[in-house]
Amino acid sequence: MLRRIFLALLLLPSFFSSYSQDISKRLEAALSQKDSARLIFEEKLIQLPTQRDSGLYFYFLGRYQRTKGERREAVKSNLKALELLKLEEDSYYFIRAYNNLTYLESILGDWEKAMLYGQKALESARAVGDSNRMAYSYADISIVYHDMEQYDKGVEFSKKGLEILGKYSDPSPQVKAFTLNAVGINFDDWNQPDSALYFHYQVLDLYPQMDSSSFTNTFNNIGNTLLKQGKFIEAKEWIDISLYYNTKSGDKYKIASNYNNLATIAYNIGDFSKAETLMDSTYKYVVLSESREKLRDYLYDQFRFQQKKGDLEQAISYLERYSELKDSIFKEDRVRMIGEIQTLYEVEAKERELAESRAALAEEEVKSKSRNVLLLILLLGFLIVLGTSFFIYYQQKNKNRHLEQEAKLQAVFAEQETQKRLNDQRNRIAAELHDNIGAQLTFIVSSLNHLKFADFGKEVLGKKIDQISDFTVETVNELRDTIWAMNKDAISLEDLQLRLAGLIQKAKDFCPQVNFELKMDEGLDTQIQLNSLEGINLYRIAQEALNNAIKYAEAERIEIFIAQNGKNQIILSVMDNGKGFDEHSLESNGMSTMRSRAERIGKELKVETQPGSGTLVSVG
Repeated sequence: MLRRIFLALLLLPSFFSSYSQDISKRLEAALSQKDSARLIFEEKLIQLPTQRDSGLYFYFLGRYQRTKGERREAVKSNLKALELLKLEEDSYYFIRAYNNLTYLESILGDWEKAMLYGQKALESARAVGDSNRMAYSYADISIVYHDMEQYDKGVEFSKKGLEILGKYSDPSPQVKAFTLNAVGINFDDWNQPDSALYFHYQVLDLYPQMDSSSFTNTFNNIGNTLLKQGKFIEAKEWIDISLYYNTKSGDKYKIASNYNNLATIAYNIGDFSKAETLMDSTYKYVVLSESREKLRDYLYDQFRFQQKKGDLEQAISYLERYSELKDSIFKEDRVRMIGEIQTLYEVEAKERELAESRAALAEEEVKSKSRNVLLLILLLGFLIVLGTSFFIYYQQKNKNRHLEQEAKLQAVFAEQETQKRLNDQRNRIAAELHDNIGAQLTFIVSSLNHLKFADFGKEVLGKKIDQISDFTVETVNELRDTIWAMNKDAISLEDLQLRLAGLIQKAKDFCPQVNFELKMDEGLDTQIQLNSLEGINLYRIAQEALNNAIKYAEAERIEIFIAQNGKNQIILSVMDNGKGFDEHSLESNGMSTMRSRAERIGKELKVETQPGSGTLVSVG
């Protein structure tokens, strides 16, 4: 023990040495230091630098005293905190100090003060627009009415709290649970168990947002309601859970309630011995809690227990003590005083609403005058705008006339341009058919005529016919390619890639000994659009270059490569590792046809070759 005190004293200087930190965080942390908290809070010589720090100190001291069951000392500390704190600067602690006082005075049985502090908490929360604290304060007042056995008023006030939370976008789950419990306990003691359970079970729906220890009141309340319904076994399960958590927290008020309910279950099921033990435990914690409410409940349940046991003398004794305590609690003067407090605040609330209404009317009158002035200004502005609009209208009308004439001219020019493009397209199709398909068809006709007049043997004739047949198939395929291109307004790079892949596959079937590859530049967008003329001519150039490489290069590897230069232009290359040829023979082997196709689409054909070093044909 001495070691713990020594450690606590060592902690004190560090705890109060620097006030640059938020004192509330340090005092909050002190509450969790079970061994050193008392030394921290009860140190008489601590000098707090500001009034606010002193106010926070007494607020947290009151909380500490409340956890220790020192309720009267906690009342003094909270009152001291309210003298030092200001609502405008510390509404969070200011309102909670009043909430603490409401709870403490209710436990101590001074319900006039409890009602007064509850109303002050409500007014303070309303002044700063704190919806959570308004709802909490309504629930606090509801519990005061419950303890005074005015359950209808208790339900009314707790439902007001729920109504506020229902309209608020960010309700605190803890406040909602507290308010639902307040409705439930009023219904419970108002002999409406189904309604009580309805609200208590709603608290359990908040489980994901709060840990199990936060539901101790609800567990006990559900058990208490089930007990009154005669469901003793089920009730005991709920109350045992509540007692487990309350024992861990050391809340004497709640423990007294748990033991009282468990004792009631015991004598109702005929276990008088266990009921005696539990009643002794109840009384122990009633005394420690200093709660007049719990003492009242204990005396009444002792009366019922002794009556159940058949000890009428003891039963009458407890009933007399219960009646005496209840009479002292519910004297007419006290009830009248509490009613006056409530009436006073209701009158103040109505006066405030009336003042707000008058202010709203005055504000509306000012707004009305402002609207009239604004209407005059708007009327004057409208007349100015109207005159300006007429002037602009006539100017715009003349401008539109000129624009219409220009539009007609533009339409004529556009129609001429369209006709020109159509003629160009027809010319391109004619050139394509003439240069390629026409020449091939002429070759087929010539070959057939040659067969007609020549005298070939049967074997040679068969070979000639096969050659003509193959050439005819090739011509049909090329015609299909031409139709494919001409039927499209645009050809994507992906379409061209697929056509070239088909071309390479045919080449592989024809020359399996050669390694053919189609490569695309990394990162090249395959959705790039080419016009139909550009697409078919690039395809024909690749086709011609590939055929030349197969026929003449004697290559082992032939590669078609598509890339994009810095100007976003497509470059098509056909490269082989064959024997190459002399640069002076560049216009042979279909080179002139490929060059013509390149020029037709505004590109340049380049050929890089020399004997023994392969050939690179590129267009771009």
